[in-house]
Amino acid sequence: MYIMPGDPVLLLLGSESSPSPETIAAMRSRLGLDQPVLTQYVSWLTDVVRFDLGNSILGGYSVGQVVADNLPRTLELGLAAIVIASLIGVPVGIAAALNRGTLVDTALTSMTTIGISVPVYILGALLIILFSLQLGWLPSSGYMDIGRNAPEHFRRLVLPAFTLGFGLAASIARMTRSSMLEILNRDFIRALRAKGMSERRIIWQHALRNASIPVVTIIGLQLGNLMGGTVLVEAMFNWPGLSTLLVDAVSSRDYPVVQGSVLAIAALFIFINLAVELIYGLLDPRIRRRRT
Repeated sequence: MYIMPGDPVLLLLGSESSPSPETIAAMRSRLGLDQPVLTQYVSWLTDVVRFDLGNSILGGYSVGQVVADNLPRTLELGLAAIVIASLIGVPVGIAAALNRGTLVDTALTSMTTIGISVPVYILGALLIILFSLQLGWLPSSGYMDIGRNAPEHFRRLVLPAFTLGFGLAASIARMTRSSMLEILNRDFIRALRAKGMSERRIIWQHALRNASIPVVTIIGLQLGNLMGGTVLVEAMFNWPGLSTLLVDAVSSRDYPVVQGSVLAIAALFIFINLAVELIYGLLDPRIRRRRT
């Protein structure tokens, strides 16, 4: 951020007013930007330990408050996208695995390839044209507070969540397919079939549970990546989340807002990975025994 061109002091004072060098120096001193970068960073870390993320350089507002206001919106969008991706990807992956080598498998695999290949801004634009402009079923963009109008809030959430979730569904489907194929070729599956257990019970009670660990892993990693990777979708659908706040702060060289946003995204990513590790123990009893 400090190496990049641009000075937040000049942005704050305004380029048209042609501030004097003395005014610039005084403003830099008041904001603490005249100190070495390492000194500024240590000072920021000291404030973070006291749960103080500082104030915005340009707006003067509390960074902690604005991060707390925007983080739930990004988290909601990410969770909605993951739910949509899981509801689409897991059944598609199971169906492809159970019909390996058939026309169904080819069609579903081709669909996942398309899902991974299409950029979110292309898919988002197509969805806006179809469902907003042509059919008029959903609003094209904007945000509505859930406390003011809950149905309208979720109507505005559908398009950005599906735009994010479609590509993720393709990744989840491919992982589910490969994991299911590996489990279905195990000896214990053949033993269950030899004992006369129904195919439906084998798939849903035994194969899917053992195949779910890598699927849960990719879902957790994708959700963590979404916390900082929703920039294009938030901008396209005018969704006021943390990613939009971070991009605006980078553009305006608002260092405290950038630091606070990155810290929140990193902390949430770590928390999500911890949650995935705990879920492993619920899915695989062997992990619980090793930990004890």
